[in-house]
This record gives sequence, C-alpha cells and structure tokens, in this order.
Amino acid sequence: MKNLLTTGFALTTTLAGLLSVAAPANAFSWNNSWTQPTVQTKAETGFDDTPFQQFVQAERVALPNIGQFVLNPEKLFLKFDHEVMVYFINEGAGYRNQLAFEATGATNATGLVFNDISSPESILSESNGALRKGDGVSLGTISGGTQLDFWLRANGFNGGTNIFGTQTESNLDRLQHVVAYAYQNFIILGFEDLYGALGATGIDPLTGKMNERSDRDFNDVVVVIDIGTANLNHLMGVPEPSTVLALTGMTIVGIFGLRRKAKPA
Repeated sequence: MKNLLTTGFALTTTLAGLLSVAAPANAFSWNNSWTQPTVQTKAETGFDDTPFQQFVQAERVALPNIGQFVLNPEKLFLKFDHEVMVYFINEGAGYRNQLAFEATGATNATGLVFNDISSPESILSESNGALRKGDGVSLGTISGGTQLDFWLRANGFNGGTNIFGTQTESNLDRLQHVVAYAYQNFIILGFEDLYGALGATGIDPLTGKMNERSDRDFNDVVVVIDIGTANLNHLMGVPEPSTVLALTGMTIVGIFGLRRKAKPA
C-alpha cells in the first residue's frame, strides 16, 4: 500500500515515479516539416474524456504545490510494446499551441502530436478551433525499452518559438512548465505556455526574453497519455495489475519521486 499525504490540492497517493533531473537548455529541436497524425474522434476510439475534465485547473488560478507533480521523462519508460495514444482533454490558452513527442531507445522517433491545440469546446473556446474534447492520435507502436518525452511549442501554430519541456532545466526560464498525474491507468499532463514567473513582466535579465505575465495555471494544454496498463504498473512499481485509486472529489494521484514519502504529521 502506498503512503498517503495531504497536499493543498487534496488527499494524494504517492507513486513510484518521476523526479526531475538536469538537462541542457534548448535540448529539443522542433522540425517544421512534421505532419500531425490522423485525429480520431472519441466515437472512433471509445475514449471518454469526461472523468479527466476535473483535472483542468480553473483559468487564471495558479496551481498550488506544482513541485509535487513533476514528471521526469527518464522514468517514463516503456517496458512493454504498446500503441501509445494521446487524447486532447482541454485547453485554456490564448495561444494556439503545438505538442510534440520524443521516443529514444528501442524506438527512436520524434514528431508532432497536435498541430493546433485549440477547441470550440475548451474553457477558452475558439470558434475556429481544430480539436474536440476526447480527440486522440496514435503515435504508433512504441517498443519496450523506449523512453518517452513531450514538448510544447507556445503559440507554435502562429509561429511562436518558445519550447517548454518536462524538465525544468531544459526550459529557458528555468521554471516548471508541466505537471503530471496518474489516474485510471493513464497519465495526465498539464502544460503552462507562458514564459516567466507568476505575474512577471518586462525583460528577464537572465535571458533577455520578455516575461509574459504567466498565470501558472497549467491548463493551457491538458492531454492524457495511454502507455498501457502493464507499462504504467511497471512505472509505478506495481507488481501485478491493479486499479489506481478512484478520485473522491478532487483526489489526485500524482507522479512523484523515486523514494517512498513519509506520511506527514
């Protein structure tokens, strides 16, 4: 049984997981020649996005305790072959963001996941949005022995150049831009697309880039990753197939550190 701890969010189950590690800045190269995989509707895939909508943080409300939900892609490692699917859940962005993936190891590949993350159904709806809640794409069969990672290009559909990854050290502002949870045998990722600290304005003296008055709500892109139950159980250190704790209210299963955490007083 995993230890329980209370966070500012809610009661949370600590999982074997994913602490961040150092990586060089600008370690990922975006290829403008990538094409988006075929988007499948939830009617085609059978995926139900409804239970995952509760993970979408309220617009312009900073997400608390983000350090407890850090994803380390070095631990996002597939032991077993699986057709990896990525599903669009929601977005609260003025930007029209893009999402890419990187696979290294037994399978080596990079590519676009979603080309234009905008939706008429999102919390900041756009009438000409490209996606509907629950839309999914297949990244193809990823072989066991492969590490996955995901990258956001802020406003990339409109030519934006800021790229944010799962590792703090890979981001030019040296800030966390991804939170991660595990729920119902899936991984949920929430991205923050604005450069800089909460509410920061003007030029960042360390980089010369413009701060964007970030709201740090991590709802600018919210997606679900299906790496397969067997892979997720292996990643979490579960010896046999089991069901992840169901949410009660806003109970969140977070992807945390490698060590078991002590229950706080």
